[in-house]
Amino acid sequence: MTGRAALRAAAAVTVERGGGWEWGPLELLYLQDLHRPYGAQVDEARLRSGAGVSHLDLAERLLADDTVAAAARGADLVVVATTLPDLHPFTPVSPHLQERLGGTGRRFAVTEQGSAAPFTALRIAAAGHRTGRARTTAVMIAEQSTHAARDERLAAATPADAAALLVLGAGEGPDITRVAEVRGSGPDPVTDGLARAADGAHHPLVVLGPHVAPSVRAPAGAAVHRVERAAYGVGVWRELAEHHRAWSAAYDRVVLCETDALSPERTHLLMLGGAPRPSAVPCPGGSEAHA
Repeated sequence: MTGRAALRAAAAVTVERGGGWEWGPLELLYLQDLHRPYGAQVDEARLRSGAGVSHLDLAERLLADDTVAAAARGADLVVVATTLPDLHPFTPVSPHLQERLGGTGRRFAVTEQGSAAPFTALRIAAAGHRTGRARTTAVMIAEQSTHAARDERLAAATPADAAALLVLGAGEGPDITRVAEVRGSGPDPVTDGLARAADGAHHPLVVLGPHVAPSVRAPAGAAVHRVERAAYGVGVWRELAEHHRAWSAAYDRVVLCETDALSPERTHLLMLGGAPRPSAVPCPGGSEAHA
């Protein structure tokens, strides 16, 4: 039995500032242990002055969207993808989200993959639908603006706490057809990967994340949407949540592309809509995984 992994509904939230966090000794010890192997020092004053928006808070804000909450009701698969570790430990989000949605199936989180985490989560979700193990999936993608240690790359990339919730299942909406990873330095491997991802589409749209190199070229004839709002890994997903209906009506394939700001040799692609031709396997200079 197979099922569609169509994007049925989506919501996005951005929180400019929160109420602040009060950190206890256990939380600080946890973060110190988390950062010590990498030679990073936790800045307690930085933590206390942060926005204080937890992943749980972001989940609740997403569920305030009645349309997406109704579409995800009873989800039998819940996946939470976090681009960076939650700085509010001991608060697992996927069980909470599943309980709020009234689901009883599988739930888990995809972490420690940077901006690749949402792509991995959606690849797993699409496989669950293809094999008939899932009928409705809720995928939450979240990141925070507060960081325990100073990193100039992240400070510029995460000006706000943000999240998106994507609901997959049978019904109207573009299907997830493929997820790919392209590895290699410079714009050429990504440019080649985009060309193969758009191959065979009559009117494709290429959505380029804020960390995709400006020298990357979209395929000839493809419309291009460049994500201007700064974000480490959630930027393309906020845009998808806000524009997916208009995009699916206007284009026969949408290709999302993002490069990891902390690992610029790694870029990920996700294809929605018409399936790419078999010639798209594999991406030159990298590897490609089927959704």
